[in-house]
Amino acid sequence: MSKEKYPIKATSYIINLLGDELIGSDSLAIFELVKNAYDADATLVTISFNDLDSPNRNIVIEDNGIGMTSSVIQKVWLTIGTDYKKKQAKISKKFHRISLGNKGVGRLAVHRLADEIFLESQSEGDLFGSSLHINWKELIQSEEYIEDLSVEVEDGISKEFPDKHGTRITLTSLKTKRWTKAILKELARKIVSIKNPFCDLDSFEIKLISNEQEKQHWLDEVQSPVWILNNSLYNFAFKIEPSTQNEFASFHWKYSFNPINFPGNSGIITESKESSDDTRLILRADVFDEQVDQNGERGRHILQNKDLIGIGPISGVFHVFNQNGRILDLTFGAGKRSAIKDFIKDNCGVKIFRDNIRVYNYGEPSDDWLDLELAKIQKIGDHFSKKVTIGAIFLSLEQSEDALKEKTNREGFTDNEAYRLLKSIVQETFAVFERTAISNRDAIEAFIKNTSVVRRVGFSTTIQELEAELTKRGLQQELSPLLKKVEKDYNDMRDVMLNSGMSGLNLSLIFHEIEREIRNLNQSLSLDEIDSSGLKHRVKSLLLLIENFAPIVKQNKKLKLKASQLIERAKQIHETRFKYHEIIFSSPVLTGDDDDFNIVGPGNLLLSALSNIIDNSIYWVKINSELRKDPQYRKAIYVGTDINSFDGPAIMIADTGTGFQMDPEDMILPFRTMRPEGMGLGLYYVNLVMETIGGKLLFPDRNDYNIPSVYDGAFVVLVFPKIENNDRK
Repeated sequence: MSKEKYPIKATSYIINLLGDELIGSDSLAIFELVKNAYDADATLVTISFNDLDSPNRNIVIEDNGIGMTSSVIQKVWLTIGTDYKKKQAKISKKFHRISLGNKGVGRLAVHRLADEIFLESQSEGDLFGSSLHINWKELIQSEEYIEDLSVEVEDGISKEFPDKHGTRITLTSLKTKRWTKAILKELARKIVSIKNPFCDLDSFEIKLISNEQEKQHWLDEVQSPVWILNNSLYNFAFKIEPSTQNEFASFHWKYSFNPINFPGNSGIITESKESSDDTRLILRADVFDEQVDQNGERGRHILQNKDLIGIGPISGVFHVFNQNGRILDLTFGAGKRSAIKDFIKDNCGVKIFRDNIRVYNYGEPSDDWLDLELAKIQKIGDHFSKKVTIGAIFLSLEQSEDALKEKTNREGFTDNEAYRLLKSIVQETFAVFERTAISNRDAIEAFIKNTSVVRRVGFSTTIQELEAELTKRGLQQELSPLLKKVEKDYNDMRDVMLNSGMSGLNLSLIFHEIEREIRNLNQSLSLDEIDSSGLKHRVKSLLLLIENFAPIVKQNKKLKLKASQLIERAKQIHETRFKYHEIIFSSPVLTGDDDDFNIVGPGNLLLSALSNIIDNSIYWVKINSELRKDPQYRKAIYVGTDINSFDGPAIMIADTGTGFQMDPEDMILPFRTMRPEGMGLGLYYVNLVMETIGGKLLFPDRNDYNIPSVYDGAFVVLVFPKIENNDRK
């Protein structure tokens, strides 16, 4: 038996694969050449489109970088897959730029654009330069294997470089024969977007020119007018970086609402908001494989410093527009609608830049890497569409290149753990932007429809206003019966929705609790020694749990019950969660220290309303505990009563959580939430429940009431209608 080694060969056709077929578009081909200029410390790259309507059409890419010697051309430029930039040119000498190109195949990208290339380069400090000419078709056909191909390198250049150094690549025999306005503008738009338009780059400019007047006009139309971005209606800038104070990543943001030219009596005013110094970013925990913990709780994750290892600091900007014609006229002036809409259409999407040089294809028309359109379709509520969003994410190449790997075809990052985390971080940041802007979006919507902003959902108030207006106009006798029927039909529909809707809101909580108890049972049964008394206790706990949840999903009629009974039942529902999370539950009315009172209403809805508020408190108390990391901090929820301070007897709920982060009038509107992946329906339904019984949901200042000072988080009050002869305990 004999063994023999054979060489691995590559045919000349591999140049086609690496050039024409590996690089996905003409713009990416030019992008590779621009990146080479950036790596070479160029301050200017000029791309000339010459005689595009003639057989002599050509494209010239010229830079004033450090240039290449004859030796570098031979040993580096003509070597496919070289790691020269990884080893020897990682950091540029003049501007200390980190090399963008490192795979050694980018120079073959020109094969995508043209069949012939003429390269000239003069190294900084040399008196003469070198040149070479390649006809790709002839070169590939000249030899069967790539190792047998050769190219002549000559001394001398045909045209002197203005700065006495640089590289010039002339592409002829262009593969695109007919250069329409659409083709040229699309290519130019992508070239312009290579460089970050949102901030200045260290003396790096890309200039597009043509020797044909019409073509130059097309190119000029593509230049990014920064003033359009600066005048967008909604603006959001953020920065996420490791904190020097604790283990949680720092999250700073600034929001501005910018209706600068709106009429003074429109009610639309400029607004700015900023994050506090201790703001944290809360992510969906499924990114960390922690969607449901061992106790059945829905997962969440506070972004930590260690999470940014391999990604580095993340910053970005979002500009969002409203394409209503009236809004555009007020914002940018009359007669500019078409131009502004074209700009938004051409530039919409969220791009990614590393060291201010773009990573393709993020933010292209066909790319929606943040799933903005999907969110708008799948989730009811107020979401900004990708079609009206122009944004950018900024990363450090040095701190992110090891974990965020670009695909060889230059069409995005490899789908790995670091990329998925980056996506989740940016998605949640965008969600913070959407939640912050929601009240301003309501104002704009009302302005467009010429209506007032409805801050409270209250149908009964609207009916009363209509009846008063009918009486004023002498139409009460004629129209009041119809109005009464509308009110009855609405109330019937509302009652059905509340009974079914509230049950649905609590089903996930019910199933998590029951699943956790069953999981605990299974764990007990898997032990070598079975604890029969412990098993009986767990089974009884499960039965009690189901029994306590039963009122929520049953459609009870109105009944009379004590406030203490309602609070006791809500406490039983959440008892196991209190124990698991070590949350102190305090209710003076249950110990006889607060006054008790009677309530009349649908028991299932009232229980569900109170349970929903307690569920929110549990969530934000846990978040605050994780943020503070203070051994003296106590996770606690307080449910008390007050029969004197409000229009009726009240149940007061306070906690030691993070407190409310939205305005009260916004919190009771549907689809308003600060919880990642939250539906934003809880307090909306609570408000509806209180409205059905003639009560109120309030968010007063806790300092005005007899609430222990330790409960410095959220404070919610449920005010019930007064009942004659309301017994006090």
